[in-house]
Amino acid sequence: MLTELGRQRASGGVLRAALAAGTVLAAGFGAQDALAQSGRLVIGAVNNAEFVAMRDLLPEFNRLYPDIEVEFQLVPENEVRARITTDITTQSGIYDLITTGPFEVPMWGRAGWLEPLDALMDDPAYEADDVFQGYLDGLSHDGKLYAAPGSAQASMLYYRADLLEAAGLTMPEAPTWDEVVEIATALHDPAAGQYGLCLRGLPGWGQMGAPLGTVINTFGGRWYDADWNAQITSPETSAAIHFYVETLQNVTPPGVTQFGNQECGQAITTGQAAMLYDDSSWAQVFFDPETNPHAENMAVAMAPVAEAGSKPSAWFWTWAWAVPTSANNKGAALAFISWATGPDYVPYAAPLVGWGNMPGPARQSQYEASSSYSEFAAPFMAVLDRTLATVDGVNGTHYEDTPYTGNQYIQIPEFQDLGNRCTQEFSGAVVGQQTVDEAIGKCQQYAEDVAVNGGYRN
Repeated sequence: MLTELGRQRASGGVLRAALAAGTVLAAGFGAQDALAQSGRLVIGAVNNAEFVAMRDLLPEFNRLYPDIEVEFQLVPENEVRARITTDITTQSGIYDLITTGPFEVPMWGRAGWLEPLDALMDDPAYEADDVFQGYLDGLSHDGKLYAAPGSAQASMLYYRADLLEAAGLTMPEAPTWDEVVEIATALHDPAAGQYGLCLRGLPGWGQMGAPLGTVINTFGGRWYDADWNAQITSPETSAAIHFYVETLQNVTPPGVTQFGNQECGQAITTGQAAMLYDDSSWAQVFFDPETNPHAENMAVAMAPVAEAGSKPSAWFWTWAWAVPTSANNKGAALAFISWATGPDYVPYAAPLVGWGNMPGPARQSQYEASSSYSEFAAPFMAVLDRTLATVDGVNGTHYEDTPYTGNQYIQIPEFQDLGNRCTQEFSGAVVGQQTVDEAIGKCQQYAEDVAVNGGYRN
């Protein structure tokens, strides 16, 4: 994505996107809504560091919009997904603005549950052509944008270079999973409180399901074949699940089935884990000495693959901002989106809160050599650049006839429940409540039920 077509950038002053929000009339927003920049704005967001920092910067937003009262509800990922999904699907109007992503947005936009934001793209002050096109595409349906990307996220392998050097080990820039586990095993020393690797073991389609989904892809597996026959028990998918569960059992911290995105990140900053395969946005945290005491010893590699030279296996994600059609204050929501995702937010916010509390930028200009982010990101930019340029957000599998779109998820409404149920079974296998094959068999049946009951298979 970093190598896509160039940009034509408009000129303007500091935070001009936010100041121009009042002139933006997004498709689906009436003039009265867009100009009604007052009243109460209720935001539902995941409790990641980037959103905690954004909440702390609300005085700046209120300097620009003194008549908007913001209530920022920050909730753990699994919980906020459930809350937002309920609000959206019931159109109950709890939230005026939500954080969501490319799994939900096209489906919810198609259903008429989100307000289109197309005209935001036409506002010169917003500089829409500076945003990575792949993320805009992933948040659109039928040519209409339904959410604005607040970050550009894939997945990478993080590791403590000092620990590998002390052990006489070398990490390839594009490692295989076997190489990663071999290194993790060599570094795994529970008696000393050091664990070789952290992987998400917490059940949830967006928790364990995210890294596991990429492992399934690179092992040559998938959820369904071209005719919507479930493939969980196929040799490739089954091997991937066995590998993931056994890795969790052998080289990760104790209690790993309670480790999600946040817990695995903390395992690196506290020195508990020597390596982590996870979201590329952790690079901001891990390479900032203000948020990681081991920052100077951190290094990165590409998302691991099953075999050297095979298709890249990083996942595709962005935490994006969307306005439910049931929102009570759409004008305030539009103003906030323009402020939070506009061209000036990252340059303004980073010096105040530090890079460790910022998202991975979604704008191309922030990766250019002259940008402050590029200077900060020098230790990991080569791998990040290569990752973002090759990640496939549409079809992460090895098969051209895969019937669903998505990378670490299947873009069908039923996947939220299916992914949650299957990862719950796999978590049970990790702690010995059942065998891996028993968990795989149950997931296979769940997937079959979805294919039949959802009408996907004739």
